[in-house]
Amino acid sequence: MAKTKSVSIQMKEILDKFSDKVNDVLEEAADKVSQESVEKLHNTSPRRTGAYASGWTVKKESARSVIVHNATNYQLTHLLENGHVIRNKRGTYGRAPAHKHIKPVETWANKEFQRLIKEGIEQ
Repeated sequence: MAKTKSVSIQMKEILDKFSDKVNDVLEEAADKVSQESVEKLHNTSPRRTGAYASGWTVKKESARSVIVHNATNYQLTHLLENGHVIRNKRGTYGRAPAHKHIKPVETWANKEFQRLIKEGIEQ
């Protein structure tokens, strides 16, 4: 009976260490990817929109949860990413073109986050 208890205690210690390592890897990966995403969005955002490009920031909700968002002109993100109808007093007269600048960064961030987690856990 003592050996079983000893083995279970050892397994618990091993799993606790692994859990701590995974938590550290997740936190580091989230911080790194979010900061790089903000830099990429600063560089790829349309420039003719005033302070829109410089408004990208990271909001940290918890140790492993971060949100990359535009703090200054959040209203423009959907319009610029997807395009929109242009209207005047007489009705519509065309569409503004879409400037795909968020989706490529999102795709990159998802792949990079997974890669960093995989590398961190394998070490």
